[in-house]
Amino acid sequence: MAGRERVLVVDDDRAHLDLAEEIIGEHFDVMLAVSGVHALDILQDGEIPDLILLDVDMPVMDGYETFCRIREIEAVGDVPIIFLTGKTNSDTELVALKLGAQDYITKPFIKENLLVRINLRLDEARRLRDVKNRLQAVGVAEEKFISFTSGLTQAERKVAQLIIQGYGNHEIAGKLNYTIGYVNNIATLIYGKLSVRGRRELRAMYNSKF
Repeated sequence: MAGRERVLVVDDDRAHLDLAEEIIGEHFDVMLAVSGVHALDILQDGEIPDLILLDVDMPVMDGYETFCRIREIEAVGDVPIIFLTGKTNSDTELVALKLGAQDYITKPFIKENLLVRINLRLDEARRLRDVKNRLQAVGVAEEKFISFTSGLTQAERKVAQLIIQGYGNHEIAGKLNYTIGYVNNIATLIYGKLSVRGRRELRAMYNSKF
């Protein structure tokens, strides 16, 4: 029988750590870090979780800097990261989006919502691993797509792949369990980074190259 999946929770507030552990401990093995530095120490020691819950508002090293440092660790490159924050403004969400976070949850979080988001991102990570394995099995398709999207974040690549396959933004939102607004923002970032005017040009550029 496979072991339980592991979730690393990073938050400088002990009460929030205790609450998160209480909520998700029934379903996952939980690791706790009281700071970004502590989280990096855990990861660099080889303790790699299946998902990371990362608080934005931490002293010394905030969640954004911690996120960037985590992504520098090769073994953690594909681990989904969900930002946690007490802020509700769109600027905070946009920063998380641009960095490439898989999701964004405002505190105080609701138990059912937190568990659903965690399970969605874990399911998504499993599907991505399966896709990656299949692509590797058939040859160079993945290398071509990665080359084409080399300047995109992980979240942007997922959306770009579905756009190239012909899906509309509403369909993409449903497939990835994102809001339509989130997908619209990601699509806009993709078009800007790849210097195209929309989905039709994106597909044409990809097909012309490969």
